[in-house]
Amino acid sequence: MLGPELINLTARPTPIFLEGSAAIQLTQQAAKDLGLKDGQIVQGVIAARGDLLKLLINNKELEWPGSSRFKLGDKLDFRLDSSIFGRSLVPIRGLTTSPGNTPPAIPSPALLQLMHRPDQPSVLAGLFKSGGIEALAAQLGGSEQLRASLMLSMAKLSMEKLSPMSVKRGLSNSGLFGEQLLASGVVRQGPDLKQLLRSLLRNAPLQSAIGAELKGAIDEVESKQLESLQAQQSRELSYSFVLPFMDANAVEIELYREASNSAAEDQEWIINLHTESPSLGELWLKTTLQSAASIQMVMWAPRVDVADRAREAASELQYELQRFGLTLEKLDVLNARRPSASEGLSGSGQMVDLST
Repeated sequence: MLGPELINLTARPTPIFLEGSAAIQLTQQAAKDLGLKDGQIVQGVIAARGDLLKLLINNKELEWPGSSRFKLGDKLDFRLDSSIFGRSLVPIRGLTTSPGNTPPAIPSPALLQLMHRPDQPSVLAGLFKSGGIEALAAQLGGSEQLRASLMLSMAKLSMEKLSPMSVKRGLSNSGLFGEQLLASGVVRQGPDLKQLLRSLLRNAPLQSAIGAELKGAIDEVESKQLESLQAQQSRELSYSFVLPFMDANAVEIELYREASNSAAEDQEWIINLHTESPSLGELWLKTTLQSAASIQMVMWAPRVDVADRAREAASELQYELQRFGLTLEKLDVLNARRPSASEGLSGSGQMVDLST
């Protein structure tokens, strides 16, 4: 997924993900009982409990369907991840030690850095804030052709004329699928965002601030590629990307669907949006698509006047959604910043809204 630039960083193929092995969902209390912190890597061991094989982590037994695929004494690595969807122990590597087994290849430092990239503000969103493209082009000086390619790519995305097709095109060009399409022999009409960023980086002065920013943006895309691949291994769908606009600040988008279940006809999709508008301030929106036509929404707006305006516009939003055959079952507008899953929630006077 990461392209030819990382091929030479590993001496042999690296079994990073455990195919078909789902992550282990944990409550905040369960993570605390295990003595784990966000981002921590911990080793588990397959142990016998009667006729069944179980996963033991820090001497505590966990239910994990993947245990049956291994044998007694096998050891595996997991990482505690936190996101808006909660905490989970994610298998990050194949067998690390097992009697009689050949030790696996060790992931390259570059790959490990992408896998364990800490939560931070989006570099891409900052790069493509209003006026950011022009500022970027100015700093790169003579790369007029690259500037024209970037401007042409972004010009197709307008907040004022936003449509489902433009969002689909933005996802396709987000950089998440470039290597996959290349391997499939699909010919693209133009370069995707990651390719453009790499071209710009090659034209950036060495050891420059803009070069570091472009490198950070590329790392962000590749980290999201790994997250998407990891979700696929758990039979989930998860895509995180940034949609840049010519007439507005960029919007961060997350699309998520839980692991497929053949018994369920309708599966929930979660759509998370985050942006910062010069006129409205910072905004978050969580949309839950409960069926083909039923949705619920939660909006976070730190500014009181913006939250009030959103509540007043609820009926208009409901009407607009009905035009597309969608029923707005519920809309909650919260006058606050959206809480982060990594923030402490145990202090006096703090609350957790379990409904969202």
